[in-house]
Amino acid sequence: MKSRLLPLIAVFIWGALSLPVLADSAGQEKAGAAIEKTSDEPLKRFAGHWQGEGKFFGMDATVQSKWEWLLAGKFLRLVVSYEMRSSDGKKQTFEGHAYYQAKGNGQYEGRWFDSQGNAYPVRATLEGNTLTSLWGEAGQADGKSTYRVNEADKSLEIVDSTRQKDGSWKEFSRFRLQLNR
Repeated sequence: MKSRLLPLIAVFIWGALSLPVLADSAGQEKAGAAIEKTSDEPLKRFAGHWQGEGKFFGMDATVQSKWEWLLAGKFLRLVVSYEMRSSDGKKQTFEGHAYYQAKGNGQYEGRWFDSQGNAYPVRATLEGNTLTSLWGEAGQADGKSTYRVNEADKSLEIVDSTRQKDGSWKEFSRFRLQLNR
């Protein structure tokens, strides 16, 4: 009797162990389809690895930037890393992440987190090849980041500004990046 039950037990165990793998495989296919669908979003032109140079608070700096779809294609994540040298030659690094979610009609919402411990809500609008992100909270930092893609030369211009008391914008960084995919 034991000898006839062993093959049945083995098949049962194999089935029990295989179902989660098969279910996960089906889930991954659905996630892949969602990513493909989401990658048709207008923000797809930003996706990829970018690197370049510019100025950050008056210092020469290099920047690495990566835009990628995450979490079943529901969010576009921006990861940036700036490296600069102060006038005394000390290396400084600034890093940040933003997560964007489409809200329809070229409108996006998200969150920004950075290496200085800041976390801000983000409201963004896409017009043509330009994504304008307004970040911050009333009474705290109030800023704007503009990301402009030039598809002809595969470049990305990033300009960051803070709102002044008089309502004007003061630029604190400007970079030109090239797509490295």
